Amino acid sequence: MTHLSKFKKQDLFIASIFAVLIILAFIVEPLETMFSGFVQILVSPSILLSDYLLIGGLGATLLNVALTLMLNVGIVYALKLRITGPIFACLLTIAGFAFFGKNIFNAIPIYFGIYLYSIVTKSDLKGRILVILLSSGISPIVSFLMFGLGIELYFSIPLGIATGVLVGFILPAFNAHALKFHQGYNLYNTGFSMGVLSMLLTGIISAFATINRSVEVYGGYHTPLLIATVIVSVAMIIAAFVFNPRIYKLYPEILKKSGRLMTDFVQVAGRDATMLNVGIMGLLSIGLVLLLEVQINGPIMGAILTIIGFAAFGKHPMNSIPVVMGAMIAVAITPIELTIGPILAIFFVTGLAPIAGRYGFMAGLLAGFIHLLITPLALAFQGGFDLYNNGFAAGFVAALLSSVFSRFSKTQDVTL
Repeated sequence: MTHLSKFKKQDLFIASIFAVLIILAFIVEPLETMFSGFVQILVSPSILLSDYLLIGGLGATLLNVALTLMLNVGIVYALKLRITGPIFACLLTIAGFAFFGKNIFNAIPIYFGIYLYSIVTKSDLKGRILVILLSSGISPIVSFLMFGLGIELYFSIPLGIATGVLVGFILPAFNAHALKFHQGYNLYNTGFSMGVLSMLLTGIISAFATINRSVEVYGGYHTPLLIATVIVSVAMIIAAFVFNPRIYKLYPEILKKSGRLMTDFVQVAGRDATMLNVGIMGLLSIGLVLLLEVQINGPIMGAILTIIGFAAFGKHPMNSIPVVMGAMIAVAITPIELTIGPILAIFFVTGLAPIAGRYGFMAGLLAGFIHLLITPLALAFQGGFDLYNNGFAAGFVAALLSSVFSRFSKTQDVTL
C-alpha cells in the first residue's frame, strides 16, 4: 500500500465519522432543541463534572463532539501529520471529553497560547502536536471565567480568553518536565501537568470567588450509547481480520509491551493489530460498564472513548486489567461508595497500565488500589479545571511506585 493510499483510507474513515456524528445530531432531536442545547453547552462553566448530555441533550452533545473533533483533526491536517497511535489516542480522548467539559469554543484560546509559545521559542508546532491536542483538558478555566463568575460579560470574556492564552503559553514547557516526574508510567502525562497549573489557578480564583462544582450526570441515553460502542468495537475487530486474516500472529507483539510512554502500537505491530486492540479494549470497557451495573452518561462515555483511543498508545488487556482490579478491590474493602467519582477512577485508572506492564500483575493491583484512594484528593486540589483529574492523580502514583519498583527491579529503566 502506498503512502498516498494510506492517506485516502484515513481521510475516508475520518470523513465517515464526521458524517455519522452530524447525521445523528440532526435526527435524534428537533433542530430547535438541538441548537438551543448547543448554546447551553457553549455558555456552560464546563467545570468537572459538567455532563453535556444533561446540559444540552444528545443531539447538541453529538454536534459538539463532531465540531470539536473536526477542529482538532483540522489542526493535524494543517500541520501535514499522519494519524499515528498517539494522535489517534488524543483525538478519541478529545471526542470523549466533548461529552463533558470540552467544546468548540473554550479550547481555542489555549491552542492560541501554544501557538504563541512556538513563535517566541522558534520551535516547530509539529513536535508539540500531542500537547496541542490534549491541552483542551484545561479548557474549563476559560468557560468558568467567562460564564461561571457571575460578572459582566464585557469583563469576564476577555479575562477567560487571556487566561486561556496564558495557560497555553506556559503548558508546553512545563509538560516536558512533568514527564520526567513519573518517568512515562502515567499515560495521561498532560493531565498531570495541567493538574499542577489548575491547582495554582484554583488557589488564585478561590481567593476572590467561590468555585461551585456540579456532580449531576444523566444516564438517559445509556442504551443507544452502549449499543453504538459495541457496534464500533465489533466492527474494528472484524475489519482487523478482514484486512489481515493472520492478525492473531501480530497481536501478541502488542501484549508484550509495557505501554510506557511513548509506545505507539501502530509502529510496534501495524495498523491492523492496533485496530484489533482498539476493538477488544472497547468491548472490555462495555464489560466493565455491565459489571459495575452503571448507566453510561457523559463522563463515562468520555472514559470509554479515552480507553479506546489509548488502545493505540499504551493500553492493552494484559496491562489494563490488573490496575482496574486494584481500583475495584479498593472500593470493595473500604467504605468508599460507588458514586460517579470512584466509577470514573475505575475506568481512568488504566492510565497507570504501564506500571502493570513493566512490573507485573501485583504492582498493577497496588497502583490501581492507591489511585482510587487519592483521586478525590486530587480533584479537591485542582478545583475541577483539569478535566484529566485522574491523570493528575496518576502522576503521583506513577512517580512513587516507579521509583520504588525500579530500585528492586533486575533491569533498570531508561531515564527519560
